[in-house]
Amino acid sequence: MRKAADVKSIDALKRAKAAMVEFREIAGIALAEASSEVQRTMWWVQSDRRTHWAAQVRRRTEKLAEAKSELYRAQLAAMDDRAQCIEQRKLVERAERALAEAQQKVAAVKKWSLVLEREFMLFKGRLQPIARAVEGELPRGEAKLEVMTEKLDKYLRLQAPATSTPTRRSSRREDDTPAASPPTPPTPPTEESS
Repeated sequence: MRKAADVKSIDALKRAKAAMVEFREIAGIALAEASSEVQRTMWWVQSDRRTHWAAQVRRRTEKLAEAKSELYRAQLAAMDDRAQCIEQRKLVERAERALAEAQQKVAAVKKWSLVLEREFMLFKGRLQPIARAVEGELPRGEAKLEVMTEKLDKYLRLQAPATSTPTRRSSRREDDTPAASPPTPPTPPTEESS
C-alpha cells in the first residue's frame, strides 16, 4: 500500500514564493541603483569635472596674464621704485598658484578617470553572477515552487475512494507483494540427461 504524502502546509510554499518574489524585486532595484550610482560618479569625474577644470585652467591663465600685465605697467610707472610693485607681484604669485592648482586638477581628473573606468569594469564583472541569479535563478525557483504548490493542491483535492469490504485476491497479499507459490517438487533425473 502506498504511503500518503506528508503535506503539512502548502501555505509555507506560497509564503516562500512570495518572499522570493519580494527579494528578487528588492535585489533588482539595489543592483540597478548601484550600477547607476557608479555610472553617475564616472560621468561626474569624466565629464563634469574635466570640463570644469579645463575651464578653470583657461580662466586662471587669463587672470595670470592680467596680473603679469598689471605688474609690467606698475614696473613701468615706478621705474626707480621697485617697492611699489609688491602688490602686483603678490597678485602674479597668487594667479600662478591658482593656475598650477587647476593644472594639477586636470591631471588628477585624467588619472582618476582611467582608474574609475577600470574599477567600473571590475565592479560589473563581480556584479554579473549576482544579477544572473536575480534575473535567472530566482524566477526559475519561483516557477518550481508554483508547480509544486499546484501539484500539491491537486493532490489534496483528490477524493479518497469510498472504503468497502476488502476482497482478497488470490495472487496478492494485503501489502501488494506477490503471493508466494507453493514449491514445485524436483524432477527426477532421467537416463538421457545423465
